[in-house]
Amino acid sequence: MISVAITGSTGHLASSVIPLLRERGYHIKVLHYKQAPVINFTSQETIKGSLSDPVSLGKLVEGCETVIHCAAMISISSNRDNLVYETNVKGTMNIFNASKTAGVKRFIQLSSIHAYNQQPSDELLNETSQYCTNKAPFYDQSKRDAEKFILQQSSGPVEVVVLNPTGVVGPFDYKPSLMGRAIMSLYNGKIPSLIRGGFDFCDVRDVAQGVVEAINKGRNGQSYFLSGKWHSLIELHQIIMDIKGEKKKVPVLPSWTSWAGLPFIRLIAAINNQEPLYTKESLSTLIHGNRNISSGKAASEIGYTCRPLRETIADSINWFKQTGSLV
Repeated sequence: MISVAITGSTGHLASSVIPLLRERGYHIKVLHYKQAPVINFTSQETIKGSLSDPVSLGKLVEGCETVIHCAAMISISSNRDNLVYETNVKGTMNIFNASKTAGVKRFIQLSSIHAYNQQPSDELLNETSQYCTNKAPFYDQSKRDAEKFILQQSSGPVEVVVLNPTGVVGPFDYKPSLMGRAIMSLYNGKIPSLIRGGFDFCDVRDVAQGVVEAINKGRNGQSYFLSGKWHSLIELHQIIMDIKGEKKKVPVLPSWTSWAGLPFIRLIAAINNQEPLYTKESLSTLIHGNRNISSGKAASEIGYTCRPLRETIADSINWFKQTGSLV
């Protein structure tokens, strides 16, 4: 039985990748950091450790032909958190080096569309576009630098493939993710207003399928954008209200009001000891993010497809209801 190691096993994406690996008969080894993996199968082996612990990483990748590196620290306040760069860059180097030492044949790196410069927002963004600059948020820079490091290894003994999803949404969101929480907040009417921004959303199940297909179909030294379609927040809210069966609308405010409200949002979050509703980073992403991201290369080479957002949101809401996260 072929063994595959996967990091980030408690995350949204890995929770969808693991069942697909099991269906194809792989023996699965997962890295258990703080939280036990949500999905547990007889073909799954759990290693306790972290991306900063070489001993546990060596145990994780031992005997594996492929490593899928899903683990990352996602933050909308990355400029205030040094651990983001440390985890996403040095952690990637650690797991790759362990893989190389263990004789792993293929390393699949889950990067992000944020590794690339989003401007001009209406021009085509694909794998030949420029990386983000050092003026980008630390999260974006961390994904850029980790991706560049991995691609530089393509001439060595380990084949490398990089995948760049856009905004991942969908069911099996156990934690839940930032987007999962946003969907539930919109459904429950907890977001009082919107701005004229949006994002390119892709379904976690389609991204997971792309990950598994990349094991055999991805070309060494190549990156692949896994995108969906850009939708405004207004469209997203309308889809959610249609699914809920309500005609409720919320005011759409000028972008400057959100920028002006940043200090108050941070203050409220600090008082309540919660993550802020939005930050400078997330606002910039929503307002200035690219609206024309191509997944053509992934479609032609690894068979990537992405279903309509309405189907994704409907399945997400049903899943949150079934698991008791949404009433």
